Amino acid sequence: MWIAVYVLLANIGDWISELFDEPNLATAPLLAALSVVLFAYVRQNGWLRYYGLRAPTRDDLAGTAWYIPLGVLVVLQYAKGFRSDLDPTEVLLIVLLMVSVGFIEELVFRGLLFRAVLTNGTLTRAVLISGITFGIGHIVNLGRGFTVAEQLVQIGFGVVLGIVLALLFAVTGTIVPLIVFHALLNISGNVTAPSSDADLVLLAVTAVLCAAYTAYLVSALRRRGARIGTEPAPRPGPVDRDRGQVR
Repeated sequence: MWIAVYVLLANIGDWISELFDEPNLATAPLLAALSVVLFAYVRQNGWLRYYGLRAPTRDDLAGTAWYIPLGVLVVLQYAKGFRSDLDPTEVLLIVLLMVSVGFIEELVFRGLLFRAVLTNGTLTRAVLISGITFGIGHIVNLGRGFTVAEQLVQIGFGVVLGIVLALLFAVTGTIVPLIVFHALLNISGNVTAPSSDADLVLLAVTAVLCAAYTAYLVSALRRRGARIGTEPAPRPGPVDRDRGQVR
């Protein structure tokens, strides 16, 4: 349901933005509003920790190599150089949109979907379905003017990253660093100069880096005994307003 609402609002926002000939003019505030609604929905039911909306601990950081591989992926984007056609308003709209997209997609794919699959399936299945669905979901960008080649790169990039991000959630139980990474990566991809050749090189580098990172995370997950799979699903109840947890 949330995926459908997300896609619908994104398309409505893009349509309105095109009417005013200003990219992201309506899409950014609409998805920002959806982010607020989603957060309120999760908090009201006391599901913040269950769906990973908590700060990472020192142990979490150590178990993920301090998220350094993700930082490398963000920095690599800037090797393409910056776009020269953006004004300050467009940059602000990109930042607002991508922060909202990062929050929504991580909560929906790494939180809601991952947990839903894990409830009745294995951890491996939850990781694969969450990652592959996340990557294939980028096909909606065909309606945003991307070419087929650019779309295939995005899908491949999304699947590879989606699996890594799902493993990170499985290892740590928090999606907050993933939201930050997702937003920074999307911002870098939108403010840097487009280049199909550079994107293919970045995809290859990402695949190699993520393969090594995946092996590391699987090892870390085994050392921790796949603890995320042992947590019981919460039930709605009276909410502690300060901590956002069911009493």
